[in-house]
Amino acid sequence: MRSVLISAGDASGDQIAADFVRALRERSPTTRFLGLTGREMEAAGVERVADQRSLAVGGFGELLPEAPRIVGAWRKMVAALRRVEPDLVVLIDSGGFNLPFAGLVRRRSRARILYFVPPQVWAWRKGRLARLARRSDRIAVVLPFEPAFYASEGVEVDFVGHPILDRSVPLLDAGERRRARARLGFAGDRPLVGLFPGSRRNELARHLGRQLAAVAQLRQQRPDLAELEVVIGLAASLDRRDVERQVRETGVRAKILQGSVALLDVIDVALAKPGTITLELMLRERPMVVMGRAQALSAAILRRSLRVDWMAMPNLIAGKEIVPELLQSAARPDRIADALAPLFARHGGASGQTEEAARQVDALRRAGARLGVPGATSRVAEIAEELLGTDRT
Repeated sequence: MRSVLISAGDASGDQIAADFVRALRERSPTTRFLGLTGREMEAAGVERVADQRSLAVGGFGELLPEAPRIVGAWRKMVAALRRVEPDLVVLIDSGGFNLPFAGLVRRRSRARILYFVPPQVWAWRKGRLARLARRSDRIAVVLPFEPAFYASEGVEVDFVGHPILDRSVPLLDAGERRRARARLGFAGDRPLVGLFPGSRRNELARHLGRQLAAVAQLRQQRPDLAELEVVIGLAASLDRRDVERQVRETGVRAKILQGSVALLDVIDVALAKPGTITLELMLRERPMVVMGRAQALSAAILRRSLRVDWMAMPNLIAGKEIVPELLQSAARPDRIADALAPLFARHGGASGQTEEAARQVDALRRAGARLGVPGATSRVAEIAEELLGTDRT
């Protein structure tokens, strides 16, 4: 029986990996899958080697308190590599963990290595590019500008399109949105803002309090938004109790929904941290403001090595700022509130769209068209099948 060891270190990687497993299983029903898993991967039938929540932290200064969990996950993955002797290792994002793991696989195993959604070496820490190329048998990239970057560096990659398109469904019309709102317990005639603080524990700690404070300021600035409803989109990898505590501390009434796909369709405006969520919002054509704060050490390293002008994916894809970005010192509640205000109609109702919101939606629609066509997951499964049929020399 052939075996595939998969490492996906965050919630978005968990979804991508789960879809990949289902696609490859259709081609190879008897293949065994195991790895660093989240809920989605386990639902797809992947055997757990280590819990993905061990890696639910980002940055540099934040890693030290989490070191025991990360080391524990590392040791379990190394033990599985030795015990199972997989035919293929699939790495998804999470370069801080997966790139060193790829080096270990190269040294201790004859498994082929497929890196699906590689580290963003085009944005920062370009020095990792040589290691990525040396340690991977195939690299599957998902963003439309990535092939040109890798070609300029002499690295061969496969552009497969973005896997997020494989989960995309038709947009809801007005009637469908009202019914979806009712099912989730929201009034159809009130404006609704969605808060997306991130899928890692440290992101939740840094972002949610500021997001809630920005909503409180927005309500004060705009009496017509006094009835603004708030919903927090909570990643499956996070503990609901941490969110409930922050909501109590700020005193802002908010509903918490964990893992609800319908949430993106029912909100009027989103306030999100940079990451995959901004792509999901782009495809659902939801106006947004992007905010983010990194720990001081992480921010200093980023400032020295960052090679792009924006952090939000819609802006990177469009090649210009189409959604507001408020990062580090700019991510103050008052400035966030000021950026959100033009996206809500003056009467405060849920219907209607401001000129600024309409402009943003049009730009998001055009940027989304550059992501490619659905089928990324099947294309990567085909690459994996090719690798499974060859031996490493």
